Order: sequence, then structure tokens, then C-alpha cells
Amino acid sequence: MLRNRWQKTLERCADQPAIYEGAEVLRFADLAEALERLPPARGPVLASGKARDIALATLQGWRDEQPVLPVERADGDLPEFGERPGEVAHLKLTPGSDGRPRTVRFTARQIAADADRLVEAMGLTPEVPNLATLSLAHSYGYSSVILPLLLHGIPVRTVEVPFPAVVSEAWKPHEAIVVPAVPSMWKAWLRSGILADAPIRLAISAGAPLPLDLEVAAWEAHALKLHNFYGATECGGISWDATATPRSHPHDLGEPLPGVDVEVDPDGRLRVRSSSVALGYDGSRCDDQLADGTFLTPDIGHLDGGRILLDSSAGGHINVAGRKIGAVRVENILLATGLLPRVRVFAVPSQDPERVDEVAALVPPESDLAALRSAASEKLAGWEMPRHWFTDPTAWQLSRSDLRQRFARRPA
Repeated sequence: MLRNRWQKTLERCADQPAIYEGAEVLRFADLAEALERLPPARGPVLASGKARDIALATLQGWRDEQPVLPVERADGDLPEFGERPGEVAHLKLTPGSDGRPRTVRFTARQIAADADRLVEAMGLTPEVPNLATLSLAHSYGYSSVILPLLLHGIPVRTVEVPFPAVVSEAWKPHEAIVVPAVPSMWKAWLRSGILADAPIRLAISAGAPLPLDLEVAAWEAHALKLHNFYGATECGGISWDATATPRSHPHDLGEPLPGVDVEVDPDGRLRVRSSSVALGYDGSRCDDQLADGTFLTPDIGHLDGGRILLDSSAGGHINVAGRKIGAVRVENILLATGLLPRVRVFAVPSQDPERVDEVAALVPPESDLAALRSAASEKLAGWEMPRHWFTDPTAWQLSRSDLRQRFARRPA
């Protein structure tokens, strides 16, 4: 199915721009020619790197009927690939509660349904490229940028880093552009002044809660509406705020996307039903809440006039500017350096609300932090490395939530 969808895109758009990289422009026909040079895939295809790398790896998986797994780093910690149903066409990584990453399984129809839903709801068209400031291996970036490219012919303008000067230079050649980003990026761009007269057709914010004051500031300064978008790895897009002016409530997640049903469970959690809800996880567990086309999110919320309002997020992961980090995984990597006898990793609230959380670690007083950071940097990305280190000997018996409360306002 996905291969056939790509072929139709290629027939429509062969000579049209697919990926803008600096001064270079790759056409859809160029992607097809590059795909022909790739060897047959014999197992799950890891998609990482730049936009063209991820796009080609995706097409390779579709061509050879192998699952595609987008990853930040192909040499990072990956789950073991065991047997899985032949209908599985796509995998997403999610942090495991035991420190081992898990994969979420999707059929071709489920992964395509997510992209189709976003394209329809947001009015994305091949005439207006997406700006790829996000990690394209992340569920948000992949569904918002890579899948619309391959399934709908919507081109991509890449940027090396989301720094204001780089971003403003990237969108200059375009009369209009769509920008999916996270709140911390929007805040930096607003402060820098590059949003003045920017050719932004649609500004989307997801990955972390969009602060209302940031949304209002962008509107008052540049009449730029930031659209709050809400989704989850297990089910893709859930809702978005399609209104033309700023929201009146900071926790407003907008209305469900077309074909998405949201209800509130008796415990207050949001339950999602849609055609893009995944099959399930690799390695099922008794507490899994993903099956039969429904996903029970960890988020607490309520419905108000057809709109979703988020009351609190009950997820157990650390959210750093939209990136989800498993605390146990970071603990295991720090312990594997051999420089610590024990460690507790947890989240503390960031002073910058757009970042949401920051990673903190409780370590013994005699720890050599410089050596520890150096050794752990081989396995941890910059955003995963603890920013705060604490040595309180009375805190070892506390839960992660209690550690968060104790150290929320204490200097490291």
C-alpha cells in the first residue's frame, strides 16, 4: 500500500522539488533514482540522519516490505528485533519504564491514516513546503514532514540547526511556508525578531504544552497565530487548535482531528479511538493500554463544547522541550560507566516553561562529575544528559515524584 502511494506521488510530482537543502534541490525523480541504488533490505530499516536519508530509508522499507524504524541515532540503544506479524509496516520507539526502549507497531494503513489526517485538517498542499526544524525521527516530525512528503508530494525545506539566523535564511526563498515546531523554538524565534514579516502560512506547536502568554505575544507582535497541536506516539495526531486567534484557556488542546474520537475514562484519562491507533507494542505487558484501535493516554483531561482541555499529564517520562526521555534508561547508562555505585534520575521543572522539564540526577557526594559526563556522552545525547546533579544523602528513598518536589527550587 505505502509503496503504491509513493508511486502515485512520483507520477504526479516527478519533476517537482522534493527536498530543499541549502542551494541544492532534489526532485521526487531524484529520490526515486537514489532509491534504485539502495540494496534490498533484509530486515527492519533504520531511518536516521538528514531529511533525504530518512526519506530514502523509508522508501527502501516500503519497496522491500520491511518495517521502517525512525531513530535519532542508528548506533544508539535499540530494542531487539524479534518475530512480528507480517502486517507491521512501521515501528516507533518509545521509552520503556524499565529502561529498555520499546517499539510501537503500526500497519501501513495506520501510519498513512495519521499523515492523511494531518494533511486534510491543516490544509497542507504541495505548493507550500514544510520547514524541517524538528527531529524527523521523532513521531511528530516524521508524521508532519516525512510522510506528507512521500504520500502527498509536500516538499521539505531543511535547516541544519533551528537557530534564528539559520531559520530566517531558510524561509527567505519561499513566498509561503508551513512551520511545525516546539514551544521553545517559537520562543527563541519570537525573541530574535525573525517572525516579523516571515512568510509563514501555518505555525504549528507541539511536543510540549504551548504557553498561552507565548501564543498571545506572537499574535500581538506579528499577528502570527500559533496553533496548538496534541498527539501521542501510540496514535499520532489527536487534536489541534484550528482557530484564527489566540486561545482563551492555556490548557485548550483544540478539537479532535477528523476521524478521531476522544472520551474521558472514569479515572479522568483521555481515551483515543482512530484509524491511526497502533496495533500494540513489541513485548506486551499487563499494564499496556493500547489495543483494538484504542489508546488510553496517561493524560488527565476533560471535554468542553467539543474541545479537549488538559488538566495534567500523568506520564512517567521526562519531557525536555518535546523530547521524551526515560529516566531508567539514563540511570542504566550512567551506571554502565563504572563511575557510580548508584544513581537516581528524575525530572525537575524548568525555569523556562517552554522546556517543561530538565533532567536531574542524585549521585554520591564523591562522584567525579566531569569524568561521568565525559563517559556518558558516548551514549547520551545532549538533551538526555542531566543538567542538575544533587548529592543529598537523605533523598535516596524518595520516589521520582518526591525527588521532583524536593529539588524543584534547590540549586544543584
